[in-house]
Amino acid sequence: MGATLAFLVARMRSRRVRVHRVEVAGATAHCHVAGEGPDLVLLASPLVRARTYRPLLWRLARHFRVTVVELPGSGRASPVRRPWAVPEYAAWTAELVPRLAPTRPWLLGHSDSGAIALLVAAWCPERVRGLVLADTVGARRKRSVPRVVLARFLDGLLEPGLDVRAGWHLLSNVLKHTRSFFHRVRESSRVDVLTFASWVSVPTLVAWGRHDHAMPPDCARRLASRLPRAKLYLGPGSHDALITRPRSFARAVLDFTRAEAPGLSG
Repeated sequence: MGATLAFLVARMRSRRVRVHRVEVAGATAHCHVAGEGPDLVLLASPLVRARTYRPLLWRLARHFRVTVVELPGSGRASPVRRPWAVPEYAAWTAELVPRLAPTRPWLLGHSDSGAIALLVAAWCPERVRGLVLADTVGARRKRSVPRVVLARFLDGLLEPGLDVRAGWHLLSNVLKHTRSFFHRVRESSRVDVLTFASWVSVPTLVAWGRHDHAMPPDCARRLASRLPRAKLYLGPGSHDALITRPRSFARAVLDFTRAEAPGLSG
């Protein structure tokens, strides 16, 4: 009875989401925070919103203090005067991370934000405890924008739950941050993170949906082979498996962090 009550209390706490804004160098991030424990910072893909990740947030918040970040140029974060490239996002995020977490956090990036997270870890390893890269862009040869869009469409067909959850979030970014949104779509087909992967000295989980069309599993294997301390996880789902299959993804993250830092993981 006592264990059941403790579980229910922990689950209720994990679903209390606190929202706040953090300003760095004149730009503002919009953050959703939940849970208690070691810090984990999740960079929302600039194409969607922090709310898109709520199912994953609730699961991770049972073990971590999770901060989901809407970066400038997306969601309710501040607009940018001109679209930022990945290195600009990474330099800005490297300054943001210490403001969000009192101790070095685990840093999680998904799709576009995975490239940002990788550069943060490569340039400022002292600011992160470890890295989780979920279906990250930049680990395959350059492709045309139409091919990238078609691949994402195919992934959407495999993940109908995502269309319901993220459709409005994506549309709101198109309307509110138009230039940034389409710049991110173009850059996702061109960015190359493999050059910087060998610089990443912190432990890294490369977590991928085995049916990802936008960034197929060979991208995960290629990226993992370049990272000095990588572990590879191929799970169910496609490009957005961490959103549509949060249980299996959260379990992979928890197993990884416990193995790398057993005294610190939730």
